[in-house]
Amino acid sequence: MRLSLQKKLFLSFFATAALLVLSIAGGIHYQMRNGFDDYIAQVKLRRLVIVESEVVRYVAQHGQIDGLKDPATWMELVLQVEDTQREKRMERSGNEYIGAAERYPHLPRYVRGVALLDAQGVFVVGDKFSSDLSVTKEIKGADKQLIGFWSVRKDPSDEDDLGHAFLARQLNVVMVLMFVAAVLSLMVAGLLADHFKKPMIRLQNAFRRVSQGHLDTRLSEDQTDETAEIARNFNVMTAQLQAQANARQQWVSDTSHELRTPLTILRMRNEAMRDGIIPAAADEWQHNLNTITDLTNLVDDLQAVSRAVEGGWDLRKTKLFLPDWLQDVVQEHLPAFAQQGLALRLQDDVPAVTVCADDQRLTQVLRNVLVNSLRYTDAPGSVVIGLQADGKRVHIVVSDSAPAVSDEALKHLFERFYRCDTSRNRAKGGSGLGLAICEGIIKAHGGLIYAQHSELGGLTVVIELPLNK
Repeated sequence: MRLSLQKKLFLSFFATAALLVLSIAGGIHYQMRNGFDDYIAQVKLRRLVIVESEVVRYVAQHGQIDGLKDPATWMELVLQVEDTQREKRMERSGNEYIGAAERYPHLPRYVRGVALLDAQGVFVVGDKFSSDLSVTKEIKGADKQLIGFWSVRKDPSDEDDLGHAFLARQLNVVMVLMFVAAVLSLMVAGLLADHFKKPMIRLQNAFRRVSQGHLDTRLSEDQTDETAEIARNFNVMTAQLQAQANARQQWVSDTSHELRTPLTILRMRNEAMRDGIIPAAADEWQHNLNTITDLTNLVDDLQAVSRAVEGGWDLRKTKLFLPDWLQDVVQEHLPAFAQQGLALRLQDDVPAVTVCADDQRLTQVLRNVLVNSLRYTDAPGSVVIGLQADGKRVHIVVSDSAPAVSDEALKHLFERFYRCDTSRNRAKGGSGLGLAICEGIIKAHGGLIYAQHSELGGLTVVIELPLNK
């Protein structure tokens, strides 16, 4: 049978409480019995003081204690003590004394469960029982010499009805208290199980809503215990899921838009050429081919972004000496920059550092960054590439001159299809996927890429890579 969480909690709390109640009840009963037994033993020892005087007198007269081994002699001694005590009480009350033998045919209660031992601890007379369950007391003569021991059984004897009745009453009280404690334990266990079940039910319901697609589900974080931490983690998780779902929806929407625009233009121009609105000249066909090329590049970029998101880059890493590599990239792009009236240069005295990277992919990243600078930097302007190393990581820094981007735009530059609303817009080309692709490639290398304001007045893109040891 499968138990629910509430039942498991209830059984755990109740079992713990029941075990605690049983332990306490057992301890109380044990201490009560031991305490009562000690009390009875001490009472008997106090009452045996008058008998002890007669034993000391008997040993003084006969020279030894062994004579009391005779039960009749022992009874006579005890009854003589009782006779003396009875006579004193009668004299005080003014009643006639009738004799101990007639009045006391049996040993009194305080002598039951008592044994008299000699100086060596050997049994002389009385009741026999284990020494482990007894209390002993020395018997000394007038000269303080040890002549024997009293051994008193700690537990009440079978004939001690009062002792047994007292223990029975106490046991009944303990049983009643145990029953009351068990009932209270049941109630408390039920309340605790219900208390701990409630946040689990809320969490279960919240997960059920999330599984049904309600990603805006949130839990209250008002609690001050561990459930608040669970609620916070749940809210973070659902917020991330919602953000991913929104990003995925936005991705589909943006992709559809980016594909629809050139396709619509291509369809309209072909229809116009078919209807004779525009002539089917060679330049029109070339314009259509350019549009198809743009679509092909967009599809390639989409595929690259998909690999970046899934971490599916097949990197072929080799040792790359960055000063020479940067110089080659700069030389490759110098003509294009010069044609646009922009100055491209590599800073002097770059550190001689080596990284382990995929030459082709890293070149793709730097090319994308430089192409963005080429497209969006106003002429006349400049683009500077720098290289820095801090012992653990290397920083490739690409800075361009005006125009700048806003602080808000800096947060979104690496998002797919994002374009600034300033002069860095689509009119100058680009699918809006280049920096997103760059981010995926750099992350695959174990590095970081981010943007910040440039001291030259434009944008600075920083590429961080682990330094090869």
